[in-house]
Amino acid sequence: MACWQAALIALALTACDTPPPSAVELPGVAYVHPLRRSEADVARASEAFYAKETHGQDVVFRTTEHERAGYYFYTKFDLEPPEGARIVLEVVRTEAAPPERFVFATTMRPKFPVGEYVIGLTGKEAGDARWVPIAWRVSLVDAQGKVVASTHSFLWGSPTDLIRR
Repeated sequence: MACWQAALIALALTACDTPPPSAVELPGVAYVHPLRRSEADVARASEAFYAKETHGQDVVFRTTEHERAGYYFYTKFDLEPPEGARIVLEVVRTEAAPPERFVFATTMRPKFPVGEYVIGLTGKEAGDARWVPIAWRVSLVDAQGKVVASTHSFLWGSPTDLIRR
C-alpha cells in the first residue's frame, strides 16, 4: 500500500513540474487563427474601384510580397508591442523537419479596435492548396531578443521537449 501511495505522490509531483521552455506559452497573445486563403478570398471590394490593394485596419505581412494566395495567421495581441519588437512565426512543415522561421518588424501597428496582424506564408512558402502546417508558434520578441508573448499550436514541440531535464 505504501509503495502505491509513493508512486502516486511521485506522479503528482512530476505532473506539476514546469513544461520545457520551447513548449511554454507566455500571456499576451489574444488569439491566432490560421487559415488557408485563395487570391479571391484576400481581395477586397474596394480594390475594384481603386485598383490598388488596401489592408483596412490590418497590418499584412507576406513571405512573398506580391503573392496573395497562401496560408495566413490572423493574430491579435493583448498588449502593445514594445519599440523595436518583431513577430516571429515558426512553422513545422513535415514531421522530421526543423521549424522554418519568419521574422516581421512591428513598425506599423493595426488600427484600434479590430485591426490585427495578418501573417501570410505566400509564394513557395505556402505549399500546395491542401497543405497545412503540422505545428506552429507565434512569438512577440522585443528589441533585445526577449520573448514578450508567445502561443503555439497543439502539436508544437519536439521529442526532446518531452524528456525530463
